Amino acid sequence: MLRSLKIATAFFVALLGLLHVLGNLANLEAAIGFVGAVTAGSEQPFYTLYGPPAMSRVLHGLALALILVGELAVAGLASAAVFMMLKNRSADAQLFAAATRPAVAACAVGMLVWFGIFIVVGEGYFMIWQTAAGAGPIAGAMRYGTVCGLFMVFLLLAPDSDP
Repeated sequence: MLRSLKIATAFFVALLGLLHVLGNLANLEAAIGFVGAVTAGSEQPFYTLYGPPAMSRVLHGLALALILVGELAVAGLASAAVFMMLKNRSADAQLFAAATRPAVAACAVGMLVWFGIFIVVGEGYFMIWQTAAGAGPIAGAMRYGTVCGLFMVFLLLAPDSDP
């Protein structure tokens, strides 16, 4: 039963990453515009950036590319784990545990993307918590990063011994 739950967990982590990549690609101009508005620091009503803003569209594109690569890594690693866990679902505990490792990595990458990029860099440096446009992405990043963290704990701590 726990093995099936771990496979389902990896599937949903893969879907989370994939849907974010597809959503950003389907709305590419809006995504670049949002990154540009945030990194330029032009809408800060109270605090101003204490360091240089990113004013270049090239930098905005690079920042979005970093986000997309991270989300794609979440989807790819978790998808690989789903296939590995399905292949090893009847194997011994050690083989099944090894098959969960890409899903654990996917969750860790998800935490780096949604906590690291959005909360640490976005909130800490670019202070997007001050803007109306930034409130939604920060709330979402908190949810997605937390889900990844909780799923990672489940993947690591639940026993792999029930074939």
